[in-house]
Amino acid sequence: MSLFIPTVLLCILTVLPALATPRTCDWLNDDVAPFPLASLKLSAASESQTQERDAFLADRLIWEPLNWKINSDATSELQNEQQVIVNPIDHDNLVAVWRDFRLGHRRVGVGYSFDGGITWHDSLLEEPSYPRHSDPGLTCDRLGNIYVVILSYTGSTSDPNGLFVLKSTDGGVTWDDAVEVIDGVPSVFEDKELIACDRSGGTHDGNLYVTWARFGMDTDILSARSTDGASSFDAPAQVSDTDGVQWPVPAVGPDGTVYVAWANYSPASIRLDRSYDGGATFGTDVTVTTTYTAQTYVDGPVLVFSYPAMDCDITDGLFDGRLYIAYMDRGDGDQDIFLRYSDDGGTTWSSPLRVNDDAYGNGADQFHPWLVVSEDGVVNVVFYDRRNDPGNLLMDVYVAQSFDGGASFESNVRVTTVSSDPTAGSVRAGLIGEYIGLAAASSERLHPVWTDTREGNQDTYTAIVDTTFVDVAELPPITSLRLSPPYPNPFRDGVEIAFHAPHAHLITCRIVDVAGREVTRLSTTPSDDGTGTLSWDGADDRGSPVSSGVYFLKATSAGTSETLKLILLH
Repeated sequence: MSLFIPTVLLCILTVLPALATPRTCDWLNDDVAPFPLASLKLSAASESQTQERDAFLADRLIWEPLNWKINSDATSELQNEQQVIVNPIDHDNLVAVWRDFRLGHRRVGVGYSFDGGITWHDSLLEEPSYPRHSDPGLTCDRLGNIYVVILSYTGSTSDPNGLFVLKSTDGGVTWDDAVEVIDGVPSVFEDKELIACDRSGGTHDGNLYVTWARFGMDTDILSARSTDGASSFDAPAQVSDTDGVQWPVPAVGPDGTVYVAWANYSPASIRLDRSYDGGATFGTDVTVTTTYTAQTYVDGPVLVFSYPAMDCDITDGLFDGRLYIAYMDRGDGDQDIFLRYSDDGGTTWSSPLRVNDDAYGNGADQFHPWLVVSEDGVVNVVFYDRRNDPGNLLMDVYVAQSFDGGASFESNVRVTTVSSDPTAGSVRAGLIGEYIGLAAASSERLHPVWTDTREGNQDTYTAIVDTTFVDVAELPPITSLRLSPPYPNPFRDGVEIAFHAPHAHLITCRIVDVAGREVTRLSTTPSDDGTGTLSWDGADDRGSPVSSGVYFLKATSAGTSETLKLILLH
């Protein structure tokens, strides 16, 4: 028998003040002598490897937090600006990309895993047109094809440059030739590109949307679409109605609506536009929220933006169609992470909810958020966090989850086991980059990627924030009650809670409402191995359905007790 044990798994793999105008890109003249690439061994996960992976997790899940590095080069060069994705048809297959300087100048590194993110193989993407690459973005389609978009340029913002998309049909092991999105437009620099795919199953399913900021006489947000799986891209469409813009982020809703949000400079705000015809045209900009500034520096100095980390719920669940944006904004004297959501396609937005749960106004900055809605409808947010350093310099990575559609967040979880110093190692190309990444097929297993300096220079690190099955035989003897997270939660028709308790000890439960009034009682006895399941159908002790709202389950056994929050939505 087995049960859910919520744990943070972070594993080590040993492999070898504000600016007035938008910034186009970092320092670009970054040539040094090249370094050789590490040789790679390519393999997919077999059944035996999967069993080995499960044994690895079972051995290390019990209170042993670990982190590990993805890039295998032996240089002291930079790796930063990460993104990661989990294959929708194979959740053990992950692909990560990042800005990589192992050759002495900007390229894009790529890593893949077929064992759930424990072991990785990495290399550099092939040169699409020009010798330098930067600012990678990732997406996938419903069939498991992976797409990366990159900036390619010659070495200066005044020289030819363009955006290109590469496609992988084998989980990131190999990549097709680069396809031009836009290239060689005179007197402009294409920058800050990201990519999204329509996975709605509707009319525009499979469409790819690349969004970016064009810097020239004015700055504009543009979007170009592919309707043929990245074989070609249409001419770009204008998205923003005004200039003075930066940092566009795309997302696609369950009805195929294309959303593009970005940072606006004057006034400082986050704005959004929508396309209802598969990215062919866009409408009128709307303001999501005002911000203290569009960009600024925090100690380091580290350049940070109030960009919109955006995703849309396409799960066909309770919050299907809800659009979420997480962003950095100034709290009481420091930078915090906030979340807003919209249920009407971005026209109106909820009040801001503070995501980081450290003391308000404590002088600790949080920045570089990323947001993803997992397949079970949970909102997952990752960000850099300085709450553990009174000097507000050293950084950790934290994650936060909302199980109620962005109405509240559970306690933040620290991912990193060692704090990073952003001033460590080389300081070229901007300290630590401008974004990190997060993938989550399920809220029970999160895959953040970030820039980590524990080895004295910038590397790409990852972890698994995991709630998983663990073999009971490998656990110490059970002397107290343990409850798994309720599932589903929020729930409509019923909720179940797996538990482990001392054998033969009766488990009693009281379910109460937010005022402390008892709704009903439950009781059960664990099986011989101490496992079992509690279930509640949302009815009171007379069998009548109770109203939507927050309830608390308090379970007691063998003199110990635990309490869980339940959310009922009719």
